[in-house]
Amino acid sequence: YYETSAALIENGFYSLSCMNVTGRGRKRVDYVLADNEQAVENDMNQMAAKKLIEIYVRDDQVNDLVKVILKVNQKNHSGDGKIFIIPVESGTRIRTGETGNEAIM
Repeated sequence: YYETSAALIENGFYSLSCMNVTGRGRKRVDYVLADNEQAVENDMNQMAAKKLIEIYVRDDQVNDLVKVILKVNQKNHSGDGKIFIIPVESGTRIRTGETGNEAIM
């Protein structure tokens, strides 16, 4: 997360939200167990700690944002992550009442 955050800031993407989440991908992964934790054989339901980052940008910034994230995170390993691009219909900055693109930046 820290390397990604630093690269985003270097490229002018300052605003983001980061959440600790749990999840799993398609492949089984060997996890490092915490003290006193028992390994479960063939447990396909194991969840792993992950980071979920949300970033809202204007349409004309999407390609640049994706390039920055790929440059830092594309290591050719399972678990490198995924990027989803979802349109946002509208938004309002509560403090100022700004809407649309003004609310994003």
